[in-house]
Amino acid sequence: MEMEGVTLLRALPDCPIAILRVISDDCHHELPDISAAIAADGSLRVATLMLSFLRRPLAALRLIRGSLRGLKALEQVVASLFLDGTKTDSP
Repeated sequence: MEMEGVTLLRALPDCPIAILRVISDDCHHELPDISAAIAADGSLRVATLMLSFLRRPLAALRLIRGSLRGLKALEQVVASLFLDGTKTDSP
């Protein structure tokens, strides 16, 4: 279990919770360090993010490509779980 899921489960012990995670990177390539681009309040520091990407352009490309691939997979799973049952064959 990863830390976000554990925190959620501990905060809501009596609620049924399902957690779906998509892995967007592999173990063979490093990603750019974007930790400084996230402010304490969770907001994005765009200039800091861009500088991080400029320092490691190939790693940034991998991060973006993997994120888009992960988002597409997540969209497909969510559609399968929640939308497939609402389709009808009638016109």
